[in-house]
Amino acid sequence: MENKSCKLVLEKEWTGTKKDGPEYDVYNNQSMFRYNAYFGVHTVHYRDLVGQSGKIPLPMNQVIFAAIKTSWARTFVQKEPKAVVMNPWPQKFLSKLDGLKYIGIIGEDGYPLVFPAIQAQAANSHEIRFTTSVFPEYFKETRPGQRMAIYGMSLDMETVLIRGDFKGFKRRGGILTGSLAVDWVYNSMPPVAGQIYPPVELETVTQFLAGGLT
Repeated sequence: MENKSCKLVLEKEWTGTKKDGPEYDVYNNQSMFRYNAYFGVHTVHYRDLVGQSGKIPLPMNQVIFAAIKTSWARTFVQKEPKAVVMNPWPQKFLSKLDGLKYIGIIGEDGYPLVFPAIQAQAANSHEIRFTTSVFPEYFKETRPGQRMAIYGMSLDMETVLIRGDFKGFKRRGGILTGSLAVDWVYNSMPPVAGQIYPPVELETVTQFLAGGLT
């Protein structure tokens, strides 16, 4: 069936959270969390889904070719800044050709637009590059200065979320590539999910209450 929409996922604004209830119980009764004594789902977030494009087969030949072109383009790097934004692990993880990667932006209609970008790869500790030859219609809503997020994941339950400013498109080594200047890195993997960059300072526990620590 022909897909005429360039939006894979559209969602309304965030509507709230719950720390109990049927959805909370369903998540925590999944095999991954049910018998784990160290972590579980502590909060369920809610959004109202307003549209989605349905299943779209990945054009694997185009994906492989785009990944090869991106690998070539990312070798034309600028001088590494003093501040290391992504440590070696997310750089290597996001550069794997068999990893799943998705770009998220806010579309012109004000809703999130999420689409696959498996060809995206880390050029260095502060920049992600990607060609636009796969699903080029999705990149029509990207513009320089726009906030952009990239979510990387593997089938081994490894994930990382980064975001930054989209710097636009430029030819590098003859290949037209987009560039994301990374300024925020988040570890979304259990058991200790949290912000990695900018570093979060540890706070000293100064008050002890009957129900826990503050």
